Amino acid sequence: AAPQELEAAIRGLGLRGLKLSPPTQEFYPNDQKLAYPIYEAAQALGIPVVIHSGLSWEPKARLKWAQPLLVEDVAADFPRLNIVIAHLGWPWVLDSVALALKYPNIYLDTSALYFDNPWDFIAFAMKGQVPLTVFERSLRHQIVFGSNYPRVEIKNMVMAVKRLGLSEGCLDLVFRENA
Repeated sequence: AAPQELEAAIRGLGLRGLKLSPPTQEFYPNDQKLAYPIYEAAQALGIPVVIHSGLSWEPKARLKWAQPLLVEDVAADFPRLNIVIAHLGWPWVLDSVALALKYPNIYLDTSALYFDNPWDFIAFAMKGQVPLTVFERSLRHQIVFGSNYPRVEIKNMVMAVKRLGLSEGCLDLVFRENA
């Protein structure tokens, strides 16, 4: 009954999106029998779906359910569904970036911290693994701010993203317009 529950939550509670965590919920994001009815409902409702991708610290969460490339089928089969690959899909940042470059309905969020501090991590992911120019020039309309709060204080992730060296126009998109 998930599609009906989703519709009731959107229409009755005023929710504006859906977050799925395949590694926590133990499913593959491209499972046509299990997940596709939810994507169909979300697309019909015109809401975005955030899909946890990449590492999860939860003890039972398996990485096999969190690989960003599993989202490709969803993006291709639901072209009007806006999909956010959470946490830049780390450690598969290159895969996430490739998907966002190929599919205009895929967005990436900045809510990632897997070692040390927000600045070092976001700089590594968005400057070290991929040239920053890819985000600035090609994906500027497909990056949304996320902090990963409460794991990371929002203000600390804001500062980390601002320190990357993105233009003011791109920062405005990331922090405001793209969402």
